[in-house]
Amino acid sequence: MTDHGPGPNPSGTVYGRTSGPDRLSRALTIGVGAGVVAVLVLGYAAWTSTGGTGESPAAAATTSAPDPVTTTPEPGPSPVTPQLAAGSWLLSPLGDEDTYLTANGEYAKMSPADPATLTVSAGLADGTCFSFRLEDGRYLRHFDYRMRFDTSDDSDLFRADATFCREAGTDPGTVRLRSKNYPDHLLHRRDDGSLYIDKESGTSFMVQVPS
Repeated sequence: MTDHGPGPNPSGTVYGRTSGPDRLSRALTIGVGAGVVAVLVLGYAAWTSTGGTGESPAAAATTSAPDPVTTTPEPGPSPVTPQLAAGSWLLSPLGDEDTYLTANGEYAKMSPADPATLTVSAGLADGTCFSFRLEDGRYLRHFDYRMRFDTSDDSDLFRADATFCREAGTDPGTVRLRSKNYPDHLLHRRDDGSLYIDKESGTSFMVQVPS
């Protein structure tokens, strides 16, 4: 037999082991693909944890945190101002608590001396209003528009003259006194301390507890 020496490679597919560079390229491709998949998985997990809003978990936690609750301390109880009602009281003009309604003989006046404790009761002519009586039994009434203290004669005129209806004064807790039978007149302190029913705004009185 005649030995044939090496000849040219036949055309077509050549079977055998791949070269080193081709194997490295395939490994890199697989690694990159796996990394992309991992990134996508992590991104989806983060997206679903925020409810699909696109916010990061930290941002979602920040926006969902409740607003802080601020508590305003409740004010303490305010001083109780006595209100005119049935009972025993002193009456002082607003802003002058050391001056009192008192008796000067038969007349009523405002004075810092000898304050009169007045017994306040339902009005003699109207139970929704008030009448004012001294300890000696005399009632505060108007006569010729001037305020005075007289003993009741049990007449309708006297009862009406001695009845005064309460209304709010100019400051909280104060009262004004309107004449029952002269409803456009209010009890008013004049400059000399005398008391009349006048067509004025009326004096606002503070009610004080006798000491």
